[in-house]
Amino acid sequence: MLSIKQEVIDLYNLEVFDITPVRDILLLKTDKGLKCFKKVDYSINTLLFIHGGKEHLYSKGFSNIDRFNICEDGKPYVEFDESVYVLTDWIDARECELENPIELKAATEKLAQLHDASKGFINVPEGSKIREDYGKLPLRLEKRCNEFMRMKKMADKRKSLFDFEYLASYEYYYNLAIYSVELIKKSNYNQMAEKAKEEKGFIHRDYSYHNILYTNNKEVYIIDFDYLTYDLRIIDIASFMQKVLKRIHWDIKTGESILKWYNNISTLSKDELYIIFIILMFPYRYWKTCNRYFNGKKSWSEKIYTSKLNEVIAEKDFHRDFIMWYEKNIL
Repeated sequence: MLSIKQEVIDLYNLEVFDITPVRDILLLKTDKGLKCFKKVDYSINTLLFIHGGKEHLYSKGFSNIDRFNICEDGKPYVEFDESVYVLTDWIDARECELENPIELKAATEKLAQLHDASKGFINVPEGSKIREDYGKLPLRLEKRCNEFMRMKKMADKRKSLFDFEYLASYEYYYNLAIYSVELIKKSNYNQMAEKAKEEKGFIHRDYSYHNILYTNNKEVYIIDFDYLTYDLRIIDIASFMQKVLKRIHWDIKTGESILKWYNNISTLSKDELYIIFIILMFPYRYWKTCNRYFNGKKSWSEKIYTSKLNEVIAEKDFHRDFIMWYEKNIL
């Protein structure tokens, strides 16, 4: 701890009065205010790209982010003990309560503002590892469809409790996945990807509860841009909607409100609304749960996996009703 303290003092020109471990970071009390000191799990090249993206947002007036502090040598990071660390200002806030309509509205509007501010990110720092996912969505969905059949072959051989549940339920979700792929192949997605590529906007890619902070002054801050990527904004929007709606039985009113709040800040085209529909239709949570069981490292017992699968299956009717409503009223 003392060696870390000395490194911070030397490289950031800080006077550190106290160090307190908080989860996976260190909270530093310094002569320049409270600071957050954190180890990162990605390369310096990736860090530079993330840093460039955040600086781009800041230059556009989007300042409610965990901006990296700069060292005396001009770098947005420090290295020691064969690891890479970053320093940010401590944000006095709590996780946003997205079940609260007021906070959900604020978080949705902030996402729209982020996407608008992200456009034109062309001054990428030298040495950056650029992440770019334009045009990859159809292939990603198709790959997941193929995994359904591979998982079925595995389930046929093993016949555990989870396997039986999968075999009894997979056909509905597989057909839904196949239909999603068919729709996106017939859509204007590729043209949209080309347009987004010209605009040079990026997405957060992990816009979820733990990365959206809410202050006592009712301001929203966005943190942990670890997955910042050049891509279409609809990826963030659909993912955000999935995370919110799965907790409230795919409540139609809430889904409608998210689209309205976002659209009030930054207008969504008909093509964008259609791709969001396709992404929401795809049975992502079902696929993710099964893929984790069949292909991932089993961090849970089979009983827990089976319970989680049953939770997903139990929301089938809610999800179907939401998709039917979306198709009828939004498209």
